[in-house]
Amino acid sequence: MMKAFGVTAVMALAAATMVQAQEPVDRATIARIREEGFQRSQVMTFAEYMTDVLGPRLTGSPGLRKAEQWARTTMEGLGLVNATIEPWGEHGVGWTNVYTSLHLIEPTYQPVIGYPLAFTPGTAGKLTGEAKIVSIASEADFAKYRGKLAGAIVLATPPGPVGPRFAADAERFSADQLRALEHATIGAPTGIDGVEYRWDPVIKTYLPVGGASGGSGPSAVDILKFFKSENVGVVLQAAPGQDGTVFVDGRPGSRQDRSYRGVITSPPMVAVAAEHYNRIYRVAAQGIPARLEIEVRNALDTSVTTADNVTAEIAGSDLKDQIVMLGGHFDSWHAATGATDDAAGVAVALEAMRILKAIGAKPRRTIRVGLWSFEEGGVVGSRTYVLRHFGSAAKPGPDYGKLAAYFNVDNGAGRIRGIHLHGNERVRSIFEAWLAPFADLEATTITINNEFGVDALAFDQAGLPGFQFIQDPLDYETRTHHSNMDVFDRLPADDMRRNAVILASMVYLAAMRDEPLPREGR
Repeated sequence: MMKAFGVTAVMALAAATMVQAQEPVDRATIARIREEGFQRSQVMTFAEYMTDVLGPRLTGSPGLRKAEQWARTTMEGLGLVNATIEPWGEHGVGWTNVYTSLHLIEPTYQPVIGYPLAFTPGTAGKLTGEAKIVSIASEADFAKYRGKLAGAIVLATPPGPVGPRFAADAERFSADQLRALEHATIGAPTGIDGVEYRWDPVIKTYLPVGGASGGSGPSAVDILKFFKSENVGVVLQAAPGQDGTVFVDGRPGSRQDRSYRGVITSPPMVAVAAEHYNRIYRVAAQGIPARLEIEVRNALDTSVTTADNVTAEIAGSDLKDQIVMLGGHFDSWHAATGATDDAAGVAVALEAMRILKAIGAKPRRTIRVGLWSFEEGGVVGSRTYVLRHFGSAAKPGPDYGKLAAYFNVDNGAGRIRGIHLHGNERVRSIFEAWLAPFADLEATTITINNEFGVDALAFDQAGLPGFQFIQDPLDYETRTHHSNMDVFDRLPADDMRRNAVILASMVYLAAMRDEPLPREGR
């Protein structure tokens, strides 16, 4: 058995060596990329400014527009060319939370953790009153509350689930998990885990093919319309999360309607930390007054209703008409500073471009970085960009054949462990060779799987070679993703440096290859 295993191992090594010999890898340039990226990194400088100084970057907000101006100026300062802020279409009103104050006054005083839902109005000044439990599960329930909620502080959801945590918040992929990714067989060409999804252009989201679009009873949008018609003072809901972590995004229906009217015809809404909401709810359920003091101020900006992407380039040489792209999404939610989602990816992309400029790289193809907006609305910014600049397999534009590859970073700040092929088996041997120099960084896993809900989908679903990296999850899903804890402190500097070095190398190799990356058969 030992002898047989040895022969098998030698054969596997020989096969891998043959693949790498067939696919040129410029290890001398990769060594220079590693030296620049590990010894003189600026990735955390980019990330810190985006989060601590620029702050939240909600699509359409003055905050994102300011960040886009910073990005263009920064990229020009790095020596990139054609730095452009490109409007991609109508988005809606700009929205910014400027002040939030929540306090439980009776039965005893307690500051309350909570954040307004994006694209809701503020309160009519400071509200003081008793919390009122309202439960609407059927059409008949509307009648029970009609004429009784004017000015009310409404508790609109049951208490949030909270309990002991027996698993670690953060984790890295284990060897077994990475092996499972390597052994996967794709089950859904435009989905994940065997579930096929389709894009619904009306409600602007992905839906499972053949799946139901909603449950029975009144919809969340219908309930909000009722609360507005009853002139409630503010609607409180238990936020997902615990230990003070609050997961919060936009009001129900705001993905489809971010108009000025859509905002002002909604009641004020606040997501409250589960532990605090639960105490208020329990007190009110006993018939004991739970008296609250609440004030929320949200600013609306109607001066610009379009949204933008930001791009810039390193010019190519003999193949300059062909393009290799990299990027991440610039927009974020508002309760924190959008560090892991996705200032991390943007900072890594900027650092990759800086590294290539710093080492004097002369790519054959043009390398273009894209910082996308409204990813949180269904990869809308990148989707619109792809259709406008390249078209799709069904309706290719004049430049459809010019995109050689797109590499995306948007799964938090965890270190890159490999790459998703998004069903494109034809690039496996190429990526095996390209990732081989990063065996010491444990970044060699390749999976045929898709990664869902990221901007790589905009390219992949148009029939273009778009790829998302495999990243260690860390505490992305448990603590930071769309939460009030998505802050700079959650970005591990070593992981970020590794990611920038790997991204710069992959992009450079794609830009230097004789042929574009092969496209997935359709």
